[in-house]
Amino acid sequence: MRCAKCHKNEASIHFTPVVDGKAQKTVHLCKDCAPTNTRIPALDPKKPEALSVTGKQCEFCGRPACSEIMVIERAVYLCLDCVREFGRIIVDLCISERPRVMERVYIHKSKKAMVIPRSLRDAPEVRAWFEVASRKAVEILRERRR
Repeated sequence: MRCAKCHKNEASIHFTPVVDGKAQKTVHLCKDCAPTNTRIPALDPKKPEALSVTGKQCEFCGRPACSEIMVIERAVYLCLDCVREFGRIIVDLCISERPRVMERVYIHKSKKAMVIPRSLRDAPEVRAWFEVASRKAVEILRERRR
């Protein structure tokens, strides 16, 4: 099976995204395309436990984790409710600190998700701001969950 991104290499990484508890179409990627499309720096199929949140607990409320974010080069594990709250905090920070960025963001109707155009998402100043905002959001979430 060929990679869904480059259509040249053999797909060696296969994952099925889950949205609102429902499995989506499986995506097949080669080892070269997977890191850029999944935002996971390195995928080693021989060490899947390194990517797993199985058995981890949310750092804010103690429930089972379903996601992780990287903040200050450290994984922070979150449950679904805390992931949603983290997202709301990031949006609030962006609205108050970077309103011009929010003008270019739109809501995808079928997925009901916020979409940030790639040109904006990859801009160095936006990435730098997001790093700082993520740290702030973690601290705000930590305060709210006490």
